[in-house]
Amino acid sequence: MPGVPSSKGCDACRKVKKKCDELQPCSRCRRLQINCIGSGKQRFKFKHADSKATTGQKALGRRRAIIPSTRAAASLKITRQVPSNELASSLIGSLNITDIRYALEYYGYFLKDIPRRLGNSPALDAAVRALVTAYPYFHGRDFPPEALMHYGRSLRTLRESLNDPVEARSANTLCAVYIITICQSWLGKYDDELASHGEAIAHLLRMADFNKIESNFERDIIITLTVPVIIEAIVNPRIQMEPKFFQLVSSLTEKAQAPGKQNDIPRSTTKLPTIAKFPQWIRNLTPADLPEIAAAYLRIRSDSYKMRKYLDNWPPTGHTFFSSLVVMQRSRYQAGYTIVITLGLILNTLLRALHPGNTVLSAEASFFCDEIVLEAELASCYRPLGAAYVALCLVVAWAAAEDPHQLARIDSVLADYQSDFKELKWKDRALWLRKTFDRYRVISGSQSVDGCSSGGSPPKLTTDCSISDNNSRPETCCVM
Repeated sequence: MPGVPSSKGCDACRKVKKKCDELQPCSRCRRLQINCIGSGKQRFKFKHADSKATTGQKALGRRRAIIPSTRAAASLKITRQVPSNELASSLIGSLNITDIRYALEYYGYFLKDIPRRLGNSPALDAAVRALVTAYPYFHGRDFPPEALMHYGRSLRTLRESLNDPVEARSANTLCAVYIITICQSWLGKYDDELASHGEAIAHLLRMADFNKIESNFERDIIITLTVPVIIEAIVNPRIQMEPKFFQLVSSLTEKAQAPGKQNDIPRSTTKLPTIAKFPQWIRNLTPADLPEIAAAYLRIRSDSYKMRKYLDNWPPTGHTFFSSLVVMQRSRYQAGYTIVITLGLILNTLLRALHPGNTVLSAEASFFCDEIVLEAELASCYRPLGAAYVALCLVVAWAAAEDPHQLARIDSVLADYQSDFKELKWKDRALWLRKTFDRYRVISGSQSVDGCSSGGSPPKLTTDCSISDNNSRPETCCVM
């Protein structure tokens, strides 16, 4: 099986079949500001020694698939594995992009384990095919028809897999839904209803058997997918998860944490079961929730101050090398801090609804809004993927802000971030959340004429504050 010299082009140019000038880095990768891997490196194609193709046969072979010999066709198993190997290579090439602005690692560390799982699940194979087909065009957002075709095919394959009770409960199917959700955020404008797949993810998480979780892959994917389910549940009352589920996920999170490695780094001390209550608190706030909300707010506020101090003492790194480990560590900690103060702002706004006129809470809310805008501006250099969390934080700030000048500033930054994922209607979500907060303000304000705003007991929210049909998000998950 002698080796025949092949192209010296880089992996990125070879993947999209573009001519590479074989420089290091090549001109195309330098223009797109992506990592250039393999440029100028000699590659070899291996052929059987007994194959004696003429020049005409070689030309013909370039135009059609090579018909396998009798010896090769005898092994059906090897023939089936060829597409999976090619698909795994494409995924590995995409995962090797370490530029924080385009690194798929943003979506979860467990993605690096997917290549070895390909070939065993039609749903996962189809989802990965849609991902690797669309990813090279993510920078310019000019997706070819082939990417849309594979996305639609992945949805059909997933629906078929969900009809199999065994396959539906597997980690591969859960991972396939997550990857399809990623593709949807890129190709959203081509989807039928722009509906999130949060309901499908929640459905599969409820079916998960925690007693049979053996690998880190299964553990990590459940932990990762729990967060978008909580976020989607805020605006989608159809998503309902039992408290026991979040307790089980919290126990998985504690097992996943490396003991003694980062104990000196300030982090959020709020547990997952508490965060899981945010959707219910936002949709249907009652005075009975006040003690737990207040305790959670004090804890988050204390964590945010410690994290802010730690972030201020971080040595300057510069932003010239976006694949630098130091830059990636800082950006992740910066993201953690921004998310923590966003959670604090949500609880602060709910407490202000129960205690209108509290000047301390108002001042802290203004501080949180300013911090979110500041962090959004600092994280702008990591866009789009490295700062994909920012838009959701700005949505909360937009809904909670009271000062007109501050609101205008938030609106301007949010409009700028909207260009990263144009089909995700962040402003619509901000309007929905602001209407929900305003409803609480109106109810509590109309019941605080007896002086409770100056330190008395919180008003009684006797009106049902759950989401009405006119205010709920109408989309239904197209997978379900």
